[in-house]
Amino acid sequence: MAALFQELLKPPSSANPHSNDKASPDPVALEYLSTLASMPLSQIESSEQQSLAQSSHSLLLSLQALSKRSHKSIINSAANHSHLRTALPALAASTNDLTNAIPKLDNEAVSFSTTYNKTGDNEILNARKRALLLSRNVERLVDVLELPTLLSTAISTGSSAPAAANYASALDLSSHIRRLHGLYADSPLVASVSAQADEAMQAMAKNLITSLRAPGLKLASALRTTSWLRRVVPELDSAGTAGNGGGLGALFLVCRLSTLTNMLAALEPLRELAEQERIRQKQKPIGSAWSGGQQTERYLKRYIEIFREQSFAIISMFRSIFPAPTNASTSRAGDRNPLQPIPSALSTFPFHLIEMLMETLRTYLPTVKDQPSRDSLLTQVLYCAGSLGRLGGDFGILLATIDVGEDAEDEWVEVVKRHRLMAGRLESIVGAKDRAFHFVAGLGSGTLGAVLLQPFDLLKTRVQQSGSHSIRAAVRDIAKSPNALTALWRGTVPSALRTGLGSAIYFTTLNVIRQRATALPFATVSAADAHHSSSLPKLSNTANLVAGAFARAFAGFILMPLTVIKVRYESSLYSYKSIAGAARDIYKTERIPGFFAGFGATAIRDAPYAGLYVLSYEQFKKRLSSWHLLSSSIPHTQSGVGMGSSISATINFSSGALAGATCSFISNPFDAVKTRIQLQPREYRNMVQACRKMIMEEGVRSLYDGLSLRMTRKAMSSALAWMVYEELIRRAETTWRRTKGHV
Repeated sequence: MAALFQELLKPPSSANPHSNDKASPDPVALEYLSTLASMPLSQIESSEQQSLAQSSHSLLLSLQALSKRSHKSIINSAANHSHLRTALPALAASTNDLTNAIPKLDNEAVSFSTTYNKTGDNEILNARKRALLLSRNVERLVDVLELPTLLSTAISTGSSAPAAANYASALDLSSHIRRLHGLYADSPLVASVSAQADEAMQAMAKNLITSLRAPGLKLASALRTTSWLRRVVPELDSAGTAGNGGGLGALFLVCRLSTLTNMLAALEPLRELAEQERIRQKQKPIGSAWSGGQQTERYLKRYIEIFREQSFAIISMFRSIFPAPTNASTSRAGDRNPLQPIPSALSTFPFHLIEMLMETLRTYLPTVKDQPSRDSLLTQVLYCAGSLGRLGGDFGILLATIDVGEDAEDEWVEVVKRHRLMAGRLESIVGAKDRAFHFVAGLGSGTLGAVLLQPFDLLKTRVQQSGSHSIRAAVRDIAKSPNALTALWRGTVPSALRTGLGSAIYFTTLNVIRQRATALPFATVSAADAHHSSSLPKLSNTANLVAGAFARAFAGFILMPLTVIKVRYESSLYSYKSIAGAARDIYKTERIPGFFAGFGATAIRDAPYAGLYVLSYEQFKKRLSSWHLLSSSIPHTQSGVGMGSSISATINFSSGALAGATCSFISNPFDAVKTRIQLQPREYRNMVQACRKMIMEEGVRSLYDGLSLRMTRKAMSSALAWMVYEELIRRAETTWRRTKGHV
């Protein structure tokens, strides 16, 4: 029924009425017709019409709203559809062109890949690779380019202030640049940087040479400067410190000679007055020849004073910086080279200096006609000759060749006699001061160590007297005292007197023995084998052993009464109220032998101990000094003057502590026996009987009672005593050398 209704309602086709095409039915229309067919006629006539009218009106409103909202889009869509007729043919034409161009593009791509292949050699690609490499390493290149600037800055900073670290940095930078130049020898950039670095190092060498010409040059500064020059210009001293200075030594002498010449040239106004005075004397008649000479005397006094100071400083500094090679090194060099080595520049330099002075004296000394003034000048010249004589350049005999008149010979003899008399008195005064200072230095160092370390000595005595082998028991016993802190320093006065005087006598005796031993050829060592943290004489191992043992035995014998009083005063077996009371009680009960009880054990303990200590101390100093020199830039042969006070003090303290601990362990049995004899002389009569009794009753361990305390005390006291003593003597020796050089 619905299909029949649809067929009836379908309008006829106006285009082709005879067409056989059947349109597919509309499902919505069919559904509506089916609904309409099922409805009664009355409903169709009444309500269906209204429903259709409402639906039609609703659709109309919807269409109006849609057209209002989307009319622009619809118009644009219609316009675009109208353009499709022209756009589609254009697209087809472009597609054809693209189809024709793709083969050409493929050919060009193949050609490009063939031309610019990575495996091939192309200039453009290589340039781009270099540019890319440059961009990736631009920071490194900037660092390399800044190396000359950094080097120049370090050199200029080092020259404006005494900053050794800046010159060290400059040398490190220079070494780095040379290493880069060796690795990249073909690089123009590295070659340019290396050339700038060479110019900077030349400037550094000029600065160093200029510093050698400074008027107030000191030995430490000269050592640093020559050490830098060895590294900056190594060809100046190809033989190193084992040679005789080479070109570097000659350069040093030339620089110092230039300084001396400039200082003497500053006396030009005085020299002109002296020259005018000399010319006037030649023009005057013979009768008035003894008048005048005051200006010449002023000039010569100032000239001789400057010459004496500078000549001594030049030669002494040269010998310190460039020491003469040892016989062993000379023989080894002779084995390698059949020709004799070139002599040092110092071998002829003193002759030039002396000739300068002699020429001036020959020219102007005859002008001084006043005999006291001339004698004063000759005495001043003799002191100058004696000053150089300490360095092997005494030229006093040459003064006799100066013609100053008819009575010159007698006058010269008198001047020499007076000079020798005054020099002998001065030497005796200086020698007495030398021995006195050794005594005072030993006294101060020994007293300081005794006061600081008295608690260890007290504990050691208590442990050895009890035989309990326990330090804690001794500490608890002392803690029970009313004043425990004061009890720890019980016996400090006799201990300080004994140790202070013992150290003074010991060091003085040891110094005298060592000074005498230096005259024996078998007792000394070569300069190459000597340590360099000490200013004391360097002896062989055997000489050190014998000197230390004899000096300690002598000091121990003299101070034995104080030792006995000290030990008994510290012990709890005796209730002495005072030192004087202890001495009276010992004399009353045991007489004079009581003051020397235990001397045999003491001597057997102290003499080997002191000998071994001096031997060990010198060996430890030698080893520690060598280790220090290996890690520093100061050559071994220069270390005796180049080592600073703080370094030498550290080495001396460490050597003293190590030697004290080692020798204390070896000699502790003798100390334990000695303590028993001094505390209980009736039970322990002599060393052999005491040793046997202790071993039988208490075992071998009793011989090492108080070992830790004694090792600690001995190590610390020895380190303090020797460090203080060495530093005092070191400073005194420096002052005495300077005083002798300026006399």
